[in-house]
Amino acid sequence: MLSKSKAPRRNVLGKYEGTNLLFFMGFILVLGVFVAWVFHSYKSRNDRPPRTMVDDGIVTEAVSEASGTCLFYLGTKLSETNHKYTGQKDIPITDDGLVRDLFAISGVVEVTVDQRLIVLQKAPSAHWEAIQPGAREVIRNHLHLHK
Repeated sequence: MLSKSKAPRRNVLGKYEGTNLLFFMGFILVLGVFVAWVFHSYKSRNDRPPRTMVDDGIVTEAVSEASGTCLFYLGTKLSETNHKYTGQKDIPITDDGLVRDLFAISGVVEVTVDQRLIVLQKAPSAHWEAIQPGAREVIRNHLHLHK
C-alpha cells in the first residue's frame, strides 16, 4: 500500500540540480577562459623574435661531426630557392660574394644556401674549430652589408 501522507521530495532534488548546474556552468566558464589564455599566449609567442637570435643575424648553429656538416639558421631570408655549390667552379657570376667568401675558408668543400639556411660541408681532414669562426664572420658581414 502506498501512503499519500508524505510530501514529495521533489523540492530537495531541485535545489541539488540547480546547485550542480551553477557549479558546472562556472567550471565551463573558467575552463573557457583558461583555454583562451593558452591560445593567446601561443599566438603572441610567434610575434616575438627568437631569444637565441643574436645581433649578427645567426639564430642557430649546429655541427654534425658524423656527416661533416655545419648548419647556420639565419633570421633573414637569403634566397627563395635551394642552391647547392660543390666547388668554386659552381659559383655563379651573380654571386654577391657570400658563396665565394665561404669557399675561401680552408676546408670548406660544399655550400648550400636555402632560404634561411646555410649548410657547409667540410673536407675530412678539416676541423670545425678552424672553419666555424671564419664562416660566422663571413655570414655576419654579408648580412650586415645587405640590411
